[in-house]
Amino acid sequence: MNAGHRSPSAPGAGQLAIDNIGICVTDLARSVRFYRRLGFEVLAENDRGVTVALGPAKLFLFPARPGDDRAVGRDLGLFGNPPGIDHISFGVDDVDALHASLTADGIDAGPQPADQDWGARVFGLTDPDGNNLYFLRWA
Repeated sequence: MNAGHRSPSAPGAGQLAIDNIGICVTDLARSVRFYRRLGFEVLAENDRGVTVALGPAKLFLFPARPGDDRAVGRDLGLFGNPPGIDHISFGVDDVDALHASLTADGIDAGPQPADQDWGARVFGLTDPDGNNLYFLRWA
């Protein structure tokens, strides 16, 4: 892309931002409980699913179709996974305090947070359906 060249946007869209990320789940009630334990609050619920939020980050949790209840087959890591959305990263104020709080609450928050050579302190975990979640703070 040439310096000074702006990518076109949709007519009338203005500045775009992600409103929510939809996650298809095998057990809606279990997933809502899991995300609430992570600190998300329920914003809305209808016959299609449940919107949860943690600060400005919103997720729309919705049930898989009957008979399509296989979990995602992804490793917690960037390499070796199939194409598609690999993970969701959440920016937090205190990575270490969040990790300690989740661990104390009985959530398997994985290894201790670690500083990364790309400039953030981070830890990762998976949700009940195998979706990779990272919590980080940029240095």
